[in-house]
Amino acid sequence: MLCIPIAANTGGIATPIGTPPNAIALQYLTGENSIDFLQWMMMGLPFVIIQLTIAWFLLQKLFPSSEDKMVLKLEGKFQRNWRAMVVYATFAATILLWMTTKLHGMNTYVVSIIPLAVFTLTGIMGKEELKLINWDVLWLVAGGIAIGIGLDKTGLAEALAHAIDYESLSPVAVVITLSIVCWLMANFMSNTATANLLMPIAAAIGASMESLAAIGGLQGLLVVVAFSASLGMILPVSTPPNSLAYSTGLIESKDMAKTGLIIGIIGLIIVYAAMLIFT
Repeated sequence: MLCIPIAANTGGIATPIGTPPNAIALQYLTGENSIDFLQWMMMGLPFVIIQLTIAWFLLQKLFPSSEDKMVLKLEGKFQRNWRAMVVYATFAATILLWMTTKLHGMNTYVVSIIPLAVFTLTGIMGKEELKLINWDVLWLVAGGIAIGIGLDKTGLAEALAHAIDYESLSPVAVVITLSIVCWLMANFMSNTATANLLMPIAAAIGASMESLAAIGGLQGLLVVVAFSASLGMILPVSTPPNSLAYSTGLIESKDMAKTGLIIGIIGLIIVYAAMLIFT
């Protein structure tokens, strides 16, 4: 049961649309600092592969299986009706457009509207399906973005950014400090809420510190903070996958905390090492 939340939390890092902290970070990466879908994957996907491999060995070590084999009976068939074909084609086209944003100029958010438009116009999605969308999360993300814009326009984000003399700190110290604060907060509250709170401040700091250019600038800072938010998975309240797994009653909170702590620390070390090596 721990495999699923760990894989969900880690796997979301691979793409901009995988987890809310990534989408929140992209809101502040515009203009010359913008990152497209493929560029994010080039950073996120290798990290996810390494992290999941480590998690696989770790789970086997901490929770050795007493069974020699497991037999799964999965029933399902590949549908070939027109609705299914529309879904397959739309899915493939959306992925292709996401990965070729530099060729056609549409950003990730514009492309994301295409499946919604196609499915509603063809009747594949109706009002009942729209009700199943997790609107709470969408409103939370939108609210966080609105707060970030408000902080920026009123000057409060800049004031908070300059409350500490970051120029006296080394660029690496600034990134690691914000990353650890983000990771600690994400473990004890929603990683989406954490990203909403810290991303505007991190963006203001990144934009005002010229010395950060040595380790990736604003891009490097926000990507590290976004990764750190997704690595917070110690408690059931940390992420929805954790909550769902814990609700089965098959996982003890101490086991989730122990595994989440180890994987989180290992993940942060990998992120910091990659930052220092590739910048």
